[in-house]
Amino acid sequence: MKRLVIPVVVIAVLAGCASDPGRRDRIIKEQSERLPAPTVPLSSYAKFDLKPIAMVESVGNDEAKAAVAKDLERRMQERMQPMFAQWSADSSSAASTAKMLIVQPRVTRLRVVSGGLRAIAGAWAGESSIAMDLELRDAGTGAIVANPSISRSADAAAGAWSFGAADQNLLSYIADIACQYLQDHRAQKPRAEKP
Repeated sequence: MKRLVIPVVVIAVLAGCASDPGRRDRIIKEQSERLPAPTVPLSSYAKFDLKPIAMVESVGNDEAKAAVAKDLERRMQERMQPMFAQWSADSSSAASTAKMLIVQPRVTRLRVVSGGLRAIAGAWAGESSIAMDLELRDAGTGAIVANPSISRSADAAAGAWSFGAADQNLLSYIADIACQYLQDHRAQKPRAEKP
């Protein structure tokens, strides 16, 4: 019985370390800080339009990959829509003259090992990875304000040790990094225009 308990405890401890909230927050903030800043402070916008997730052909034509991308879209909607609603409510700009920012996420690379494959093949199933462009476009002018590429990968061994949790956490990491990026650059105030 002791031989069975020790490996279970070790795995539980390792899985717990992998999901440490402090470490997770630090990674999200560091990733956001590495991305190129928008050309215009996001605080100059009062309206926001989050578009459905777009996918490159290799992702969109693969049913399993497209389903994972749709799950990523759901997570982004859950995080961003309340934030955008709050920003719009807090805006001091008149609603009729407020500038709108179009937010278009686009998955450019996706490989997430399924739980079933991870259970059968473990680390031999390989690593999981996601790359997504987050295009920010001014609705009035059509100008691209920013287009950072957000990418993360989950090591094959981490996926095996966490029983696939590391693979599935990639979706939350990508959504959280995108959200953090928007928050970081919303905090910047627009420069006063010269008379």
